[in-house]
Amino acid sequence: MTSRERVFAALDHKEADRVPIDFGATMETTIHIKAYEALKEHLGLCTDKAIGTKLLTAQFAHVDKELQEFTGSDIRGVNPEPPEKPKAEKSGEYIQIKDEFGIGWRKPVEEGLYYDMYQHPLAQLDLDEIKSYPFPDPADERRFRGLDEKIPELSENGKYPIVFDNCFGNGIFQMCNQLMGYDQFLMSLALGDEKAFYLLDRMLEMKMEFWEAVLSRFGNQIDIVKELDDMGTQLNLLISPDMYREHIKPRLKRLVDFIKSRAPHVRMMMHSCGSIRKIIPDLIDVGVEILNPLQYTAEDMDPATLKREFGKELTFWGGGIETQKVLPYGSVQDVIDETKKQLDILMPGGGFVFAQVHTLQWGVPIENMLAMWETAREYGVY
Repeated sequence: MTSRERVFAALDHKEADRVPIDFGATMETTIHIKAYEALKEHLGLCTDKAIGTKLLTAQFAHVDKELQEFTGSDIRGVNPEPPEKPKAEKSGEYIQIKDEFGIGWRKPVEEGLYYDMYQHPLAQLDLDEIKSYPFPDPADERRFRGLDEKIPELSENGKYPIVFDNCFGNGIFQMCNQLMGYDQFLMSLALGDEKAFYLLDRMLEMKMEFWEAVLSRFGNQIDIVKELDDMGTQLNLLISPDMYREHIKPRLKRLVDFIKSRAPHVRMMMHSCGSIRKIIPDLIDVGVEILNPLQYTAEDMDPATLKREFGKELTFWGGGIETQKVLPYGSVQDVIDETKKQLDILMPGGGFVFAQVHTLQWGVPIENMLAMWETAREYGVY
């Protein structure tokens, strides 16, 4: 089977020749730039190529075609860049940037691996000030420069399906938290403050403008659309299921319906980390077809249970091996055993795309990465 046939068999809940593999198509299935540099050196692949950054704040790398071919990856992904690259400035012990929304991020100068938020631009603003805030233009033409050539090149004339990854901030809920600060926004939402509702609606409006621009230009070349909203912690949801259903679900449904109205053929992927079992039926209800990831070490996220309950309606994309203990700290044999266990649970009947739970981090032994991919190729055969 071709990669395209293999992926769509999985999305249609059919068993292909083997489980499809994703390395690098999305921000959550890629690798930290330092880990990627070490992997390339170890394999002797693309060592003369500069490493591109897929997500600057998290230091996620663009994975080169040669590495995707080496791992057997069946999917290619696009996530356009912001219109302007943030300007980095050194301030004391940190390198600081502001993203296009005005959110402040900083990374330690010495051995810093990521940028963390330290400044929330709407934290102290009243409603009128938020309404007049200079939000970025979701349809800025500079976001899409070069994609007319890049998408056909990545798909290789339709051989590989294309995921269009969200690149306009984060999810509706998550962006509100980042703009106001989690304490401020969650308090405003719980108190029924008009600021929270205005900001949710404003983010939805901008998301729809963004996807209108994307799908009007590239809709016929895209197979999967990915949105995201981290709703879970390791133990539970960030807000109650009732609050989610009242405030977030209706807005997500409007967004999914809008995307589907503009490109009915695309499959809808949603990323949400953590313990989200309580709202999985709601995600299905609004039209989500693919869930990334299955973070099975979080509370109430047992993979066998989720596969049994939702495996006919959702494709699980990721969940092939957890990335908090076994992959970074286990032996090669531990990685092999854990990967085989997850394959046995998730691959029957299709509806599974293999990837680790989240991005490969700096410090994961290269031998463990290689064992993961080799096991997925060898034991992921139907």
